[in-house]
Amino acid sequence: MGLPPLRLASRCRVTVGAGVLFLALSLAGCGGGGSVPPPQTAGPAPTAPAAPSTPAGPPPTGSLELGRSLPATAPPVPAGPPNVALLLPLTGRASGVGTAMRDAAELALFEIADDAFTLSIHDTGSTPAGAAAAGEKAIAGGARMIIGPLFSTEVSAVAPLARAAGVPVVAFSNDRSVAGDGVWVFGLLPAQQVERVVLYARARGLQRFGALVPANPFGSAALQALNAAVARTGGAVIATDSYPAGRGTDNGPLVASFARRVGASETGTPTIDAVLVPDGGAEIRNLAPLMAYHDIDNSKVRYLGSTLWNEPELGREPALAGGWFAGPSPQIRRPFEQRYRSVFGNPPPGLASLAYDAVSLAAVMGRQPGGPAYDRESLTQVSGFAGVDGLFRLMPDGTNQRGLAVLRLTARGIEIEDPAPSSFEALLN
Repeated sequence: MGLPPLRLASRCRVTVGAGVLFLALSLAGCGGGGSVPPPQTAGPAPTAPAAPSTPAGPPPTGSLELGRSLPATAPPVPAGPPNVALLLPLTGRASGVGTAMRDAAELALFEIADDAFTLSIHDTGSTPAGAAAAGEKAIAGGARMIIGPLFSTEVSAVAPLARAAGVPVVAFSNDRSVAGDGVWVFGLLPAQQVERVVLYARARGLQRFGALVPANPFGSAALQALNAAVARTGGAVIATDSYPAGRGTDNGPLVASFARRVGASETGTPTIDAVLVPDGGAEIRNLAPLMAYHDIDNSKVRYLGSTLWNEPELGREPALAGGWFAGPSPQIRRPFEQRYRSVFGNPPPGLASLAYDAVSLAAVMGRQPGGPAYDRESLTQVSGFAGVDGLFRLMPDGTNQRGLAVLRLTARGIEIEDPAPSSFEALLN
């Protein structure tokens, strides 16, 4: 079901809360070496010409400023207004998160978009069939770009329709198997999370690694990323194992076997310096005490996780205290959380920021001097963008790359162990 298109009534009157907000989703610089402006800092003047009726003065509240114009080599953009469709599960099993993502998208619309930008919102019903119907309606309505849907099965249903129409898709999934040929996945990729924390561990001198991962595609991706990062830096993977999901403490014998393989014992020293346990929720709460019981001691072995560890109370689990995982910087994300709470009265769930950044990206690319820039070359410019979750860029293969921080679990909550990079040039050095 489609909802009425959203337009900004007057971009010069948009306010959120009591203060003036300058949002930092901007071009990071065309050479790849430019630094990213910090959140809540005004950038250079907009490249798009101001409407004659708009008085001179400071940028509008919540404005998104470009670092500079797109490269002159960008291909011509077809004529037409920046009409963008947002596909979300507003009913069905995922309606709660879908509604929060819609709220975040509307926040971006009123903080970032100009008068010409139109966002139409379509309900997928949390199903592939619903997503396909929503995609058809969006394309029939003249959408120049589709944001969403959320699930990989929904993306697979929408992708052929969008490709046939030449409409790019920026989906919220983190399943890279549905990416490519005009479809980008915008979720935080498991492999990139593992790579970031493992490379940091190697830089801190940790040499020997083990892993306990779930027996599913997420676990396979995490294990593949661990092997690649360790091999790239001259470390060693000593032992790995996988466990069936949902067995809880019944995984005790498997954990005991893994502990013996890595030499953990009450009197011995483990043969590993770090262990990757990327699962979250109930799984990690069951595994961590079992691992500690079998002498995989966090005073001798550094526990490494994923963004599924992004729960402040998880640091109260003794076995996980001091553990590292990669994720968006809380320091960068905090202003967005504060604005969202001030408008909607509750904190945003983790996925809400993806909707905010994707709509902000569409709004910025929709007001380029030559017209909406939703072509592949413009969307995948190497300099990237700075969003409320930090630095990101869309890659030519349909994946994304992000500037993640390394975070540390403590009994007090989550702390920054290693800050997120301020440019993609930093990731290459």
